[in-house]
Amino acid sequence: MKRGFLLPHWQHTWSMDMYEIYLNDELVGRSDWPPVAQAAWDRAARDRDSAQHGGEAALWKDGQKIASVQPRTGAGHPWPDQATEIVGLRDLAAAILQLSRIAGADARIVAEKLTVMGMPTNPARLKSIAATESGRRTATTPAELVSLCYAAIGALKRPA
Repeated sequence: MKRGFLLPHWQHTWSMDMYEIYLNDELVGRSDWPPVAQAAWDRAARDRDSAQHGGEAALWKDGQKIASVQPRTGAGHPWPDQATEIVGLRDLAAAILQLSRIAGADARIVAEKLTVMGMPTNPARLKSIAATESGRRTATTPAELVSLCYAAIGALKRPA
């Protein structure tokens, strides 16, 4: 990992908590990694069939049921475990940059591609997008992350 690149705390260590997500009494997700548990919860809490015909999405943490809801289409239900940080746009930005770096396009190359695309950027700005101190920085937007994704794709397609 390059110095100065910040990753969310949950990417450094696994959780000690085991989450199980059920939809209509069927296990649909089991993980001790919060992003995977939250993704499984999001999927179960928005299940179309259960929303239309009645059903239940349930979240268990370390063998104890902590939430039970009837799924609803669209927004679903928020992550019910308030003791766990919710995965957000900054986490996505960090993952995009990490994936790009592993594939051979570091923040400098991605920043250059964003600049060519019409959004002047430098590597420090990209690193700040992925920083976890959300209260101290301007919020990252979906449009900025879509631009970041396509800049990374463009940077990875560059001739060798």
